[in-house]
Amino acid sequence: MKKTKIALFYGGKITRHLVMIREAAKKLKVDLKLVSYNLVSFETETGKVSLRGEDLNQFEIVFFRTTGKHWEEVDLVLKQLKKEVIVVDPLVKEGKPSYACKAWQIMKLKESGIPVPKTVYGSLWYLYNLMVGLQNVSLPCDHFSDSVNVCTLKFARKTITSAGNDPPFNFPVILKGSGGDRGTRVFKADNREELEKLIRDLRKSETEEGKRYMLQEYIENRGDYRVLVLGKKVLGVMKRYRKDKKDFRNNFSVGGEVEVAQLPEEIKKMAVEAAKVCGLMVAGVDIMPRYLNPRQHFSAQVSVLSRSNLLKNIDHGLSNNREDYVVLEVNKGPQFWGFMKATGIDVPAEIVKFLISLSKNKFA
Repeated sequence: MKKTKIALFYGGKITRHLVMIREAAKKLKVDLKLVSYNLVSFETETGKVSLRGEDLNQFEIVFFRTTGKHWEEVDLVLKQLKKEVIVVDPLVKEGKPSYACKAWQIMKLKESGIPVPKTVYGSLWYLYNLMVGLQNVSLPCDHFSDSVNVCTLKFARKTITSAGNDPPFNFPVILKGSGGDRGTRVFKADNREELEKLIRDLRKSETEEGKRYMLQEYIENRGDYRVLVLGKKVLGVMKRYRKDKKDFRNNFSVGGEVEVAQLPEEIKKMAVEAAKVCGLMVAGVDIMPRYLNPRQHFSAQVSVLSRSNLLKNIDHGLSNNREDYVVLEVNKGPQFWGFMKATGIDVPAEIVKFLISLSKNKFA
């Protein structure tokens, strides 16, 4: 029987995560090849896109683990692939870079009825003006069009027209880059002065690099949850919490602690739905319980007794009500070293098995 061949595309250097996936494939006797975007080439004489002469259609499955700055190569590869080649993820198959932006993601999740933090997207000074009440600042409709970022003007206009005369939320607030960057472009401002300093510091990244930002409500918390999703299945859940009390981020990649955790079935189902809405089959869905914020009220459907139990079990995420949580973001190509440390699950092997299952399901 012919072996299924898998191409896993990546940008930059070969990371530990990539090596682990490759080694897992070897153990499972799966033909998986790590393919750098640097290998993508095309010639006008032949009209073909290849891997420096190597046929792209030799692979049954093409997994774009990362896209980042490589959408040009991604589009070239997609153009060459035959229709029967399985492309992971659906987001990539659509070929729209804006779908990978956090701003677009938040909008799609909200439209799908999945709870998210209160969010406003726009230029840095627009966000600042919203928070300090300077509502009479003139912003032309094409204010966002000079950005080289691929997040769409449609979202910006929609956000502006929905903004009221009062600040969208109170301090402290979160200022978050729409491009992600694994927790490195997420900032907290406790007051107007801190927000102004942040915006001045980040202004260059906006004007010269085309970075875009969102303002979000800050939800007090004792950690959040990373749910690893493969297709329609939840592989596992870990809790993340900050070790440095001076930091507000819970990410393992910035020094947070992790431990195995459980979430109610309804919340895990929400994580799977969130991944699907965002066009991802291999995803890390970050979820935060809203009820950890003492300033927030619990959902009206939760009884007084239930609220008491929740407060006693505050770290166990026992509420089965979606409105008691928010989906912070859905991550493409999630890192999994911390997840493996917390859960003991062999994530690389599970990813390889999942990719192979796509081929089996197609030809079953």
